[in-house]
Amino acid sequence: MRNSLLLLLAIFFSLTGGFGQGTQVEFGKNRVQYHNDFEEWSQYESDNFFVYWYGQSRNIAQAAVQLAELDFSEIQSLLEHRINEKVQIIVYTDITDFKQSNIGSEEAFTSVAGQTKIVGNTIFVYFDGDHSKLRKQIREGIASVYLNTMLFGANIQEVVQNAVMLNLPMWFKDGLVAYAAEPWSTENDNALRDAMASKKYKGFVRFAEDNPRLAGHALWYYIAENFGRTAVSNLLYLTRINRSVESGFLYVMGTSYPAVIAGWETYFTKRYQEDQKGREAPAGAPLAIRNRKNYPLSQLKLSPDGNTLAYALNRAGRFKVYLYDLQKNTSNVIFKGGQRNLLQATDYNYPLLAWNPNNTQLSVVFEYRDDLRFSTYDLTTRKTTSELLEENYQRVFDMDYADPFSLVFSASVSSQSDLFLYLPRTRSSRRLTNDFYDEQDLAFVNLRNRKGVIFASNRPDTLLPLAPVRRDTVLPRRTFDLFYLDLEGEARELVRITRTPLSDERFPSAVDTAYFTYISDRSGIYNQESGFLEDFVHHRNQHIFLNDGTEVVIHEDSTLESLDTTLIDSIQIRPVIRQRAVTFACSNLDRNLEALHTSPRGRKQVELVPRLSKSLVLVQALQIDPKDRPADTYYQQIRKRFIRAGEDTLHGQFSHEMPPSSAILVREPSHTNTDTLRIPEGFLFQSRFGYPVSSQPCKRRAGIP
Repeated sequence: MRNSLLLLLAIFFSLTGGFGQGTQVEFGKNRVQYHNDFEEWSQYESDNFFVYWYGQSRNIAQAAVQLAELDFSEIQSLLEHRINEKVQIIVYTDITDFKQSNIGSEEAFTSVAGQTKIVGNTIFVYFDGDHSKLRKQIREGIASVYLNTMLFGANIQEVVQNAVMLNLPMWFKDGLVAYAAEPWSTENDNALRDAMASKKYKGFVRFAEDNPRLAGHALWYYIAENFGRTAVSNLLYLTRINRSVESGFLYVMGTSYPAVIAGWETYFTKRYQEDQKGREAPAGAPLAIRNRKNYPLSQLKLSPDGNTLAYALNRAGRFKVYLYDLQKNTSNVIFKGGQRNLLQATDYNYPLLAWNPNNTQLSVVFEYRDDLRFSTYDLTTRKTTSELLEENYQRVFDMDYADPFSLVFSASVSSQSDLFLYLPRTRSSRRLTNDFYDEQDLAFVNLRNRKGVIFASNRPDTLLPLAPVRRDTVLPRRTFDLFYLDLEGEARELVRITRTPLSDERFPSAVDTAYFTYISDRSGIYNQESGFLEDFVHHRNQHIFLNDGTEVVIHEDSTLESLDTTLIDSIQIRPVIRQRAVTFACSNLDRNLEALHTSPRGRKQVELVPRLSKSLVLVQALQIDPKDRPADTYYQQIRKRFIRAGEDTLHGQFSHEMPPSSAILVREPSHTNTDTLRIPEGFLFQSRFGYPVSSQPCKRRAGIP
């Protein structure tokens, strides 16, 4: 009896974080905070959500409320469930602020790899420079809130009763939440392909014990693809009613749970066998990098002469930077930072590495106590210098040297990801782009004897806007294409390198003064591609020279009816020359390339190939021999069918271009100064902390961040 009572109490305290609109705040469990932005909170409200923001997170909140409304009806339709209260979303500028905040219970900030944090009906999200990942966090959070109320109930009695009687395997809910966030992806496909090829797991059950999220995600994806998406909601409903997963499978699919599992294994085995035909394994012998526990490897950067490889290992927040001598096959640690923390989400964005063109210095950008630091290690003196970055930078996502005295940054300022030219000596910056589209991976290039930057972005066109674009009319939700920005020209237009609405291009890198290279999942597997720029005649203009020496330029097909022809001295037709990219495939691998970097001077390239047991780091000669484009994987073929069929769902990879009218903000603070934001009179601020606030900002109280 005593054990039963303890079990009920444990279930109650673990499952009830407040299913109502208010969420408890744990007083007295303060975290170290490095700024005062958490002292004031403001709110956006839409038809189905309350979104809370602070300081410089306003832009993220605007995107979050629109993205939430955009996907709300689809998730409701998938789960076929309704709740009475509006869902609350708390947004943070980045993962560092996310880990500093005290809001919610301690569970909200513990690390469960890759999962959105939920407390009751409150979702905690942060921005990492990619709006598509923000969208996945929000979708996952909405699905988690709805599943909790659907499976466990909305009040204490239902929660305790259902938790005791409904014993679900871990893969059931974790996998369904992941499926709701994104039905499938190239990364998931590669991870499952690698797991099945490794022969490590004998059947679904063993696989689900080690990786319940991926196993469950794959099973729900299999059910939706082979039995229809309605089978997902039907299976949920009957599992809840019958309080048995086995009964739900039997009633919905007309076959037993073991039979469905067997069908799942056969389905993916045959699918991946077909996908592997004609593909090649990565060439070359992997470097002997010491990484027994397969910690995440990042920032593989070859030195300009190609003789040294720099890379970082991140052990749950504690990182080390290594230099690997490719001639001696030895490595040593040159830099350490961060703190190991197994309870909170790990920030894998840092450190960032970049080699100075002088070949004797390696620069490191990392975060220390919420401050960005720029350090440089001198290989000759073996000394490290360190300084603070310009304080306007919230987060740096990638960097590369343009010359020995300046770098190009992809960085977040005011929660907006843009490109910057940074001068370390003066700690000054020059903004290169200024819009709310996301800029990520970048590489400095010298193409056709002109300095430029190739970068990945989800922008829809090549024009750089002269004025800010309103966020309530469009959101950056496209896949990442590559663009070229000429640093020596004054034109406000980029050169589009790729246009692939169903794939991402990442990790651009220079080859020489003519070619560049990058990776793309155009075929459903990340492979290496390369390209070059060429001139073409974009259009022709008329140059009209008047007798007084004035020149008028109009399009070739245009006319000036009001112009007196007697004033014309001569007319010339001149072509307008623009640049365009020509790209081609360079590999046809059977696994994803996760990262790529080159040393043009050393004529080498390094590749990172993820593996279940240990990721492979391969260094080989730099080559860009054209190959036939790889055949599409089965997954990529399915995605193309959805686009051709015109189905505007998440299966079409976030194909919405405009938010629905219901996503318009119901209430919005009128002032734009987020540092001292005041809510206008009459603005009803529904506080999440249990007390009403009307015309005043949400001020700090004891125990509240």
